[in-house]
Amino acid sequence: MNAAPVEQIEQKDARQAAIWAPLCYRSLRSLLFRMDPEAAHTLAIKLAPLAAGLAGGPFHDQCLSTKVAGIKFSNPVGLAAGFDKNGLLTGCLARFGFGFAEVGSITGQSSAGNPKPRLFRLVEDEAVINRLGLNGEGADVVAKRLTGAGYSLPVAVNIAKTNHPAVRGEKGVADMLHSFGCIKDLPLAFVTLNASCPNTHEGIMQETEELDQILAGVQALNHRQLPVLLKLSPDSTPELLETFVASACKYGVRGYVLGNTTTTRAGLSTPADIVQKMGNGGLSGRPLKAKALELVKRVYKFKQKDQDIIGCGGITTGADAYAFITGGASAVELYTGLIYGGPDLPNRINCELARLLKSNNQTVETAIGTGS
Repeated sequence: MNAAPVEQIEQKDARQAAIWAPLCYRSLRSLLFRMDPEAAHTLAIKLAPLAAGLAGGPFHDQCLSTKVAGIKFSNPVGLAAGFDKNGLLTGCLARFGFGFAEVGSITGQSSAGNPKPRLFRLVEDEAVINRLGLNGEGADVVAKRLTGAGYSLPVAVNIAKTNHPAVRGEKGVADMLHSFGCIKDLPLAFVTLNASCPNTHEGIMQETEELDQILAGVQALNHRQLPVLLKLSPDSTPELLETFVASACKYGVRGYVLGNTTTTRAGLSTPADIVQKMGNGGLSGRPLKAKALELVKRVYKFKQKDQDIIGCGGITTGADAYAFITGGASAVELYTGLIYGGPDLPNRINCELARLLKSNNQTVETAIGTGS
């Protein structure tokens, strides 16, 4: 009897994991949700390599293959920036079913971030409010770690400005260019410049001139022509979006990550008094989906044809991923969904997405923008 092809065995393992893994995570989640959210996140980072060894492996299907900025991904489901801030997990993330991952955000200087508590769960909404404030070890340390790291999948790095009142204007530009200089020679899929973080002193980058200086500086340093993407906020006005996209086109930006967290609190199931006690910060998770999807559709209409979009915000199912892809995204990213859905979520999304694509006689690449 002939042995089954390796790909069929891997698919069977991934499907079996998709059945039992959610049951296991439901039991674990009740324990994790008794912990402080930030402590639970720290524990998840430490346990991820062990959990990867127990995972069923990634789900494969040719219809899921996609490209962003000319880089091929085996599937369109990526890990969003913010989870692996310091580049500790690049060697194991593929086992969970991710097609790519963003490390960071990294900043020019190391930072402890904002005062604690600064991370809050809204369980009824499957959402999170965070005001971490770009805590991390800094670009020099993360770049050194990534230089010697194993890459189990295509890896990108997200760069943001150090969260300090003094790091603005020319110093802010220099800070981001220092970070880019640290990672520009690494074997990365792309680099994302974050112009959208609401949890810092400046919030969304409002100064177009500053963005132009950053993009021009990156262009001058980028001798290997690493693909550069721009991360934009769902809270940006239409005018600001068009201005940023015009700058991106001028300096050869290859695409956009759309979007980030939102400062709005509309339509939540969590009681308003509880939300108010949590304070300011960026809201992510299921309530963000409609806003993020609208941002993808809007930018898809006026971006350049050769620029690609990665959609990010509230994606928890294959149907969600399909909506973002048909709305104009070439790939999608997860973070908050993992908190509520568990580490097998990327595989579940890929399984569901493959079924949807096949039922419509599509691949990811042929489905992009068909619903816009």
